[in-house]
Amino acid sequence: MISIIIATYNRAAYIAETLTSIANQTYKDFECIIVDDGSTDNSEEIVLQFVENDKRFIYINRPDTVPKGANYSRNYGYTLSTGSPVKFFDSDDVMLPHHLQTSMDYFEKGDYDFVVGDCINFNETGLLERPYEIDRTTAELTAMRFADFKTAWITNDLLVKREYADQVAFVCGTKDQATEYQYNIKLLLLTQNGYLINEILTHRRIHDEGIVELAKKDMNVYKATTADTYLVTVDCFKNLGSLEMIRWMLSSHALLNYELAKSKVMPEKIRKTTSLLMKFYGVKGILYPFAIAVTYVSGKGYAIMKYIRK
Repeated sequence: MISIIIATYNRAAYIAETLTSIANQTYKDFECIIVDDGSTDNSEEIVLQFVENDKRFIYINRPDTVPKGANYSRNYGYTLSTGSPVKFFDSDDVMLPHHLQTSMDYFEKGDYDFVVGDCINFNETGLLERPYEIDRTTAELTAMRFADFKTAWITNDLLVKREYADQVAFVCGTKDQATEYQYNIKLLLLTQNGYLINEILTHRRIHDEGIVELAKKDMNVYKATTADTYLVTVDCFKNLGSLEMIRWMLSSHALLNYELAKSKVMPEKIRKTTSLLMKFYGVKGILYPFAIAVTYVSGKGYAIMKYIRK
């Protein structure tokens, strides 16, 4: 049985289409656990209609003992699940009818630890581009290649053995733009026995309330959120990931913060960044606060930042 875990918050406009697409899967052996992160719309009413008509659907209100946040809800939903393999899915996206069957066919026949479908964005006008336009026939399944987006997928795409899902969790308390980033890097550090299915299995909805779309409306917010993602990831894997991966993420984080300072936005967590730069780039990392300050005041700190990141 596949366990599907969905975290939702105020998705009354979309969640019925999502759950209908799951109910209509050609592969029938699944449980779908929906964890409501405190919705204030009529999401509960809509979801309970599915629960009443199909025992494979389970609806849970996030308890007060679990902090608010999509990743907290995902992790909590996982503790309630019983199946293997495991799939996390977003409450505003759509599974194509053969999504689970195709994933399971590759998963079982190849004896993989995980398989990854492909997806395409859509909105009210129709289909758009893929989230990541990579060549799936040549992409490498390594933590480094996922970290630098040479290989990439979104939360919906992954189907993973429970023995590996037991060793991975979604990082909580971040700005929550790339919810699957640390999860999949950790997975790839544990196993590279996976397969990229070269077939569209999901339609990913693009709308104004989406986290990434909201961030992109203000590029400084988008850069700050992305910079935070890199810093959180470095903190997670500083004693586990490769030096190449850690240095790449730190360098990318510092460059984004330089761009923020140039736009008169003071970056956050300067002390932590300085400490990590000194650990992985040497004593020259101590110049980082100076570079940020110079850039913020004059817009001319790039040479110092380049030296630190060299």
